[in-house]
Amino acid sequence: MSSAALNIGGIDIVFGSRTVIQSIDLDVAREERFVILGPSGAGKTTLLRAIAGFLAPTRGTIHIDGRDVTALPPERRNAVYMHQSPVLFPHLDVFENVAFSLRLRRLPSREILGRVTDALGVTGLTGYERRMPRTLSGGERHRVALARAVVARPALLLLDEPLSALDPALRSDVRSALLATHRKYQTAYIVVTHDFSDAAVIADRIGVLIDGRFAQISTPSQLFSAPASLAVARFLGIRNEVPGILRNGCFHSALGEFHAPSGAFSGRAVVMFRPRAARITQTDGVSATVAAIRAMPDKTLAILNTPAGEIEIEVDPLDPPAIGAAIRLTVDVRQLLIFPLAESGS
Repeated sequence: MSSAALNIGGIDIVFGSRTVIQSIDLDVAREERFVILGPSGAGKTTLLRAIAGFLAPTRGTIHIDGRDVTALPPERRNAVYMHQSPVLFPHLDVFENVAFSLRLRRLPSREILGRVTDALGVTGLTGYERRMPRTLSGGERHRVALARAVVARPALLLLDEPLSALDPALRSDVRSALLATHRKYQTAYIVVTHDFSDAAVIADRIGVLIDGRFAQISTPSQLFSAPASLAVARFLGIRNEVPGILRNGCFHSALGEFHAPSGAFSGRAVVMFRPRAARITQTDGVSATVAAIRAMPDKTLAILNTPAGEIEIEVDPLDPPAIGAAIRLTVDVRQLLIFPLAESGS
């Protein structure tokens, strides 16, 4: 266990008659950045608070830095919990906010000065030492809280939605500070977020928590390219779903027939694909009608009525098809995801 920053062994968390966390096992390596994703109510913050020591698991064990901390209070766990909204001491300046935990430990003044100076430098706050919290922007307050967290040199840093309350420019600043502090201090990070972009940039691995269990744990590239189940694919926002039958290595549906991966199951199934996997053609494919055009910040979507139901595809934002136009549609079979339909409860 000493090789890992965190080991969770079979923990359950029960509130009344409701089991919020079910049989969670997790190892997080030293220096790893592990991100927890999941829908609202999945148990993300509950799990993070249990690791921090604010909640006691009903069953199972938690080890931090090789030590069993299951029954220990938060201050004895060698972990720092960073709240979604940073809580700074309003009567202390930035330097003293960051130095607070070091002064409690009665470290020498020279060491405190060196540690705080380093932490402010890596979070982009050099020159802010005598600023008071009320004079700081939201992003600056987050970076002060981050500096205060890492200056204590914990084995584990727990961050609960650290970027959710920030506008895009401030999110970028704080995200960069998170990565910079990790490069310098090599502390293991566990981050709860609902933002896929933040998760992709921050994480070495991502755990998708659904109904109190990890439905998938993998690298960002594996997760976003190959979700492990229908539930995970739906959580990731893959909206195009076409039901059909899988038999003899071929998927049969109203959208056409597609070869399935070797060794695939047989029976009722659903094929899923992202909007970029489909395109309009002149002669091939399935007939469809353009029902609507939606201009998004990073892409333009055409909503199509097809024999398989409503389908979204990406189109050229400078030359989208006309609403009501009859078109033909093909799908890149390399980008199809096929799951047993039974997973949806149908």
